[in-house]
Amino acid sequence: MAIIGKLASLSHLFEKTQEMEALYIYLNNAINPNHSIHKRIINTPMHAENKIKLEAGMYAIEQSYILKNSNKAFYESHQYYIDFQLCVLGVEIFHLGDKNDFIIKTPYDEKKDLITYKKSCCISKIRLSEGMLGIFFENDIHAGGLKSGNIEGNIFKTVVKVPKKLVKLKL
Repeated sequence: MAIIGKLASLSHLFEKTQEMEALYIYLNNAINPNHSIHKRIINTPMHAENKIKLEAGMYAIEQSYILKNSNKAFYESHQYYIDFQLCVLGVEIFHLGDKNDFIIKTPYDEKKDLITYKKSCCISKIRLSEGMLGIFFENDIHAGGLKSGNIEGNIFKTVVKVPKKLVKLKL
C-alpha cells in the first residue's frame, strides 16, 4: 500500500541505492525555496507541465493545475513505474484504494503505463500539503488534484516516475 508522509520523515527510504539517493536530492531541492528546481516548479504556468529526465530511467513531471471536484476524479494505477508525488506548493486531496476494490475502465496501455478505473466506494482520502510525498505502487489506485471542504485553489508539484526495479523496500 502507498506510503505517505513528510519528505524529511521518509528520508531513510532513500538510503539503499545511489539512484534513490539522487532521487531524494532532487525531491529535497524541489521543496527548497532557494533552489532553482523549486523556482522552476512554482513558475510553471497553470495547467502546464515540464518533463525532466533524471538518471537511471527516472523522469519528473513538474506541473501545476487548479484543484477539481471529486466527481471529476481520475482513478489510475501504473505497472512499470512507481509514482513519487511531491506537493511543492498548495494542498490537494487524494483518493486512494486497493485495485481489488475497483473495476477497470480502460485496460493497461503499455505506452502510457496506465490503467484507469471506475470510481469505487472503497476509498480513503489523503491530504497532501507542501513538503508531503505520496508513493503509489502498482496496487494503489489513486486520484489526486481534488478539492474538499475549504481546500481549493492551485497545486504545484512534481511527480517522479521511478521504474519498479529501482525501489528496494522491505518491511
